[in-house]
Amino acid sequence: MDIRKRIKKLPVWMIISVVPILFLIFGTWTLPDYGVNWDEPFHFMRGQAYLHFFLSGGKRDYHSLPPYPRINSNCFGNITTACLNSPAGPTDRIDYAGKNLVYEDEIKLLYPKDSSIWRSYYQHDTYTFDEVIKTENGHPAIGDIVAAFFNFVFYQKLHILGDVESYHFFQVFTSFLIVLGVSVIVFFEFGIFPSIVSSFLLGAYPLFFSESHFNIKDPPETAFFGLTIILFYLGITKNSWIYIIISSIIAAFALGTKFNAFFIAPILALWLIFYVFHFISKDKKILSLINIRKITPLIISLIAYPFMTTAVFYFLWPYLWSDPIGNFLNIVKFYQQIGVGTPPEMANYIFHGWNMYPIVWILYTSPIPILVLSIVGFVASFFLAFFKRNSFAFLAMIWLVIPILRASFPNSSIYGGVRQIMEFVPAFAILSGIGTYVLINQLRYRKVLILLILSSLVFVFYEMVKIHPNQNVYFNQLIGGLSGAKEKKVPYWGNSYGNAYQQGLDWLTENAEPNAKLGLPISTMGNIPRIKLRSDIEFSNGYWSGPNKKGEYEIELDFDWGPKSWYSYAYYDTFLNPVYETKVDNVSILKIWKNDPEYVKPGFEEEKAFPLFSLNLDKGVLTIDLGKEIYLTRVTINHSAIGCNEQKGGYIAISKDGRIWEREPEPIDYPQVPPAAVGIDKNTFVFLFAAKKARYVLLDTMLQNSCTLNNYFVKVMGLKRLP
Repeated sequence: MDIRKRIKKLPVWMIISVVPILFLIFGTWTLPDYGVNWDEPFHFMRGQAYLHFFLSGGKRDYHSLPPYPRINSNCFGNITTACLNSPAGPTDRIDYAGKNLVYEDEIKLLYPKDSSIWRSYYQHDTYTFDEVIKTENGHPAIGDIVAAFFNFVFYQKLHILGDVESYHFFQVFTSFLIVLGVSVIVFFEFGIFPSIVSSFLLGAYPLFFSESHFNIKDPPETAFFGLTIILFYLGITKNSWIYIIISSIIAAFALGTKFNAFFIAPILALWLIFYVFHFISKDKKILSLINIRKITPLIISLIAYPFMTTAVFYFLWPYLWSDPIGNFLNIVKFYQQIGVGTPPEMANYIFHGWNMYPIVWILYTSPIPILVLSIVGFVASFFLAFFKRNSFAFLAMIWLVIPILRASFPNSSIYGGVRQIMEFVPAFAILSGIGTYVLINQLRYRKVLILLILSSLVFVFYEMVKIHPNQNVYFNQLIGGLSGAKEKKVPYWGNSYGNAYQQGLDWLTENAEPNAKLGLPISTMGNIPRIKLRSDIEFSNGYWSGPNKKGEYEIELDFDWGPKSWYSYAYYDTFLNPVYETKVDNVSILKIWKNDPEYVKPGFEEEKAFPLFSLNLDKGVLTIDLGKEIYLTRVTINHSAIGCNEQKGGYIAISKDGRIWEREPEPIDYPQVPPAAVGIDKNTFVFLFAAKKARYVLLDTMLQNSCTLNNYFVKVMGLKRLP
């Protein structure tokens, strides 16, 4: 019996489940390869606070839980108050003992073998239920609560997944559900092969696959959004009130993850109008009393739909309990603030007021086979919908268009690619399946086309494996990969949203010397989970030493974000060769530096004081002329703090010719780096430059009688020799 006959004998449900199950297996297996999204620690802690409230019968803190274990009973460094908190965080470390164990592995060794429950690192004593309620002002929390429940089951109780991985399993599992949902619905409408293609291209879509491992909001929202639509469609077309009720409950989870779920309503409304109009125009007798009686349960479920969604949404988010309307409106205001106003970096993408950036981003970040098949599918769906009255084709089109249209509407806000409108991806995959159906059924050479399509799936899979686990910075051949996107300055090229940190931590675990020090030159410490860091590494942003070269490691993302111009980052990037880089298409997306003389670039080893050609002070503006261009490294002003105004605001600018000025990004009233590292105190002002070429320096205090220029003495430093 040949393989085709064997496959035909398999149950259909088994065939169409293969891709979704493989997605779940590979998604779970690769969880440790991915990092943590920037804002996930907050969502982890918030979800735990709410979940503990529910599971404990209303307890508002973690006093009923055993404390999070400590690997060292003593505190290192100057921060002793953190020892009183559970978990202790970066202050809890031990000296290197010859084993490259990360903090979480050390913690697991402390639990007795018969321990019934472990405590999550994100069940933090200082972030309790009351604190969460008091500070709520952002995305809804239901997704966070469900993620915390996954942590409770798979880490705390069963001990089969890591602490972070168990939260992330929630994202993989919900993503699996929408891959399965797409597979099933496309099979119902267009058959087995289009179903396989659709589910594969959804699961392998670079943004979706990658962020289903570490983005607590957008992939789950995409899954709930899509499942709501699919179940509603099945409920109407199969006259099943049960599907409608399930859809309404899942809609509550979608709404409880992000308010993007409100855009389900226009999609379903437009489709329902299309569907009903088609039926009425086909047979007016459908409105007879007998037929209406047949669909009475369906009508009742439709009437109950918004009430069911609202009730579930309200019950699962305690923040709404005290003031449902007022607190709901507070969240609406949050979305108004972040959803309105086109960012300045989008200026080149505005066409007659419309923002073309989402379309351009999708065009450049979708694998070519998906683009081709989905375009064919969209054209075919238009024909099927308006000439053949195929309501599912119409649904797929508006499901794709409305999320993209929302982000493209004049004065709407979108940033960081299209992860914020990821709801379009399942529709994109469905249209690829429709395109597959049309190609293999309407054109000649069916077998050749099937072979070509299968080959294209292999190509997509290869591209994803090649850049694993950095699929969310993927750019296709139309723009020349990530290197082409960087060269063409596509906004947000290379932004991994924190994912790439994990690869840097893995390198440090294997290569950092015992008891090494680590910091971040830009980001906050929450971006790196302590539990993923080797247990002996001392972690604090206060270890930044800059020109003093005290040997600390600094780790940071590398993409087109403004803070790269800050001195705290620019020093390392300008003066030092990195000891490690994560690269995609030969483009760095993360760097690690060791601030040691061994790694200083030639020409950047020493600085010296330069004589001042002239100083001019006029109405709080000091202009320094050095008489020649130098590679500027710092301006130090010793001054008096008596009988003057404390500096507030103000700026520094530099120039090569005294006519064209470049303003420094940092204000002068706040230290660029830890003050002690460069000698800043109440009588000493220091401003640092990452070897910038200039002859003139302008300091505008924007203040009368500023202390910065009160009985002042200026010293200017630059590189001793040209780099």
